[in-house]
Amino acid sequence: DNDIKESIPTQIGLLSKLTYLRLSYNAFTGTAEGLGELTKLQLLQLQSNRITEMPNMAQLDDKKYGNSTFVTDCGVPSAFDEAPMCKNCTMCCNANDDCYPQEVTPFEKMGLTYITFPALFFLSFIVICCMVALSLYLFGKRKNRGNDLTTPTERRLEDDKYALSRIGKESVYSYFVTDMVFGWLIAFATLGIQVGILVFFIKASEANLQEDTIDIQFTWKCPPDSDVCNEGDGMTKTGWFIFGVLTTAFLAKDMINGCKLIYFSSTAVGHCLGSRIRYFFGGLCLCSVTIFTFYVSTVYNQIVSKNNADLIVNSVIILFVMEIDERVFSTLAAFNGKWTTHAANSESNSEAEKGGVIEKMKEKIESQEKELGILHSQQREITLRMEEMKKQTDEIAMLWEAMHKMQESQASESIPQCADIESMTIVAAESNDSRLDTDAEKGYNE
Repeated sequence: DNDIKESIPTQIGLLSKLTYLRLSYNAFTGTAEGLGELTKLQLLQLQSNRITEMPNMAQLDDKKYGNSTFVTDCGVPSAFDEAPMCKNCTMCCNANDDCYPQEVTPFEKMGLTYITFPALFFLSFIVICCMVALSLYLFGKRKNRGNDLTTPTERRLEDDKYALSRIGKESVYSYFVTDMVFGWLIAFATLGIQVGILVFFIKASEANLQEDTIDIQFTWKCPPDSDVCNEGDGMTKTGWFIFGVLTTAFLAKDMINGCKLIYFSSTAVGHCLGSRIRYFFGGLCLCSVTIFTFYVSTVYNQIVSKNNADLIVNSVIILFVMEIDERVFSTLAAFNGKWTTHAANSESNSEAEKGGVIEKMKEKIESQEKELGILHSQQREITLRMEEMKKQTDEIAMLWEAMHKMQESQASESIPQCADIESMTIVAAESNDSRLDTDAEKGYNE
């Protein structure tokens, strides 16, 4: 910090064994071309100067000094019309002497960005959800093989009501569990708006440090009396704990309900394929936008927030994006109540659908009571007929007994008569025999 002016002399490149060079907080101008020849340099700090073109110091290794290895004036706001570009800088400082590390993110090391990583993540998430739902569906189908899987209308109404309660009765996402084409278009448009706003925050998080439109706060300091840059970040574990409480309070319910709806889409019995797809897609959208909101909120706060207050404020702003679907729904309800009857009826369905179900149940009960009355009357008639038949049977038995007695009495009377006739026949025969004997004797005597 000597307020040295003019350009850095090119002869400095002749110092081939130089390893440490701090020229910060001066008034150097120009391009500093000769510094590129310092192959053994381990630290180079040029911040707070007027150097318009930064040298390419690809040979610098940040293992020893970390983010303080190569510091220049490549941040915004800049003292120049445009901030100088610096590909190899480890720290960029602005005109206010505030700095921010220019480091490679873990995603960039994998060849990804803050945008491409969630795209691949959600593609994998969708595939996994489809596989899990299909497996549960096939398992349930195999388990219920041979059973009657037809679902009564009342049960389907209850299932639709359950799906609406999971995805949110006062959210445009509730259209996903219906077959309303207009509703699906509104839900897709709202989902696109939410994702677009979240992508805006992500782009602001990974923007180039030389762009004036970035939201990144330069919270680091590289003081003149030290070769180590320090982070002036006021975020603490307490702030992150509050962040966790806020995100859990706002997002946990939607995440749980989305997972339940995905599970329900594969285990609901007796539903057609269209209903299952609607349930699955609604749950998938709810889970996806919830996870993406948490991801964006975490990344944005990690990069942009300077202290605990910023952390909380930024979290609330981003989490408010999750309320857009409900705000759109309330606007539709205010504009034309018929557009939201599918969900309004879920409350009135507790009255309208419930009322319809109750009426049907009353009708069934009345019809069953009538049938029971008819059965009772038929039972009485059958009882009377059985009593009559019993009486007739008794009379027939009595007649049969009387006939049997008459036959016995007649039989007993006919037996003595036969005996008398037989005895009379025997007597007549004997008298005839005696007569013959008498006649025979008379003839013999003669």
